[in-house]
Amino acid sequence: MSENEEIAGNEEETPKKLYYDALSVARRSSQKIHLVNEHDKDALLLHLLKTNAYTRSIVVIKTKREADALAKYLIDNDIATLSMHSNKSAKECTEAVSSYEKDETTVLIMTDMILQAQEFTSINQIISYSIPSEPAHYYERIASLKEAGEGIALVCEEEEHLMDAIQFAMKVEIVELEVEGFTHSEAPLLEEKPKKDKTKKPRHKKTKSKKKSKDNE
Repeated sequence: MSENEEIAGNEEETPKKLYYDALSVARRSSQKIHLVNEHDKDALLLHLLKTNAYTRSIVVIKTKREADALAKYLIDNDIATLSMHSNKSAKECTEAVSSYEKDETTVLIMTDMILQAQEFTSINQIISYSIPSEPAHYYERIASLKEAGEGIALVCEEEEHLMDAIQFAMKVEIVELEVEGFTHSEAPLLEEKPKKDKTKKPRHKKTKSKKKSKDNE
């Protein structure tokens, strides 16, 4: 074997170095984007969960009020769901994670802050219901999968620039896929508020009471 062949063989045997920071892990993780109208997000999420092969999904959302509202919607549609946020006690959060790990709860809904504070043995799916304005928050979400599951981003028109910024920062183009069996709906018509009557009402001058003169007293 020549010297050059020996060097080439050694280079092939040298394993590629892997980095485990959030960005590097996110780059290696399976991800996809579903474009959706804002008013259809709840329905699309429900459709995905109903047709899901996974039993452990985490939905990341912007606010705790939205987390509670979305949890109620999913529960009303027979999806075992719990919300976790800063208004929940430490005991409630611990119990929620335990229920999730035992597959008693299918979905946990939480904010980025709560996700970063929790420890999970495994997450099969991270669904970004809200797209973060900080790309680093997105990396951390996907890194929570530990390269074992998949990340799904539900992106409405108003969030497309945020998702573009995330992909630019990651130097990764995430595939956009249509969801089979889901029909997008028309935006609901906004009810017009009754117009205020702008007709000017006549102003009546206040008549000042004249003081009686001393002569008339």
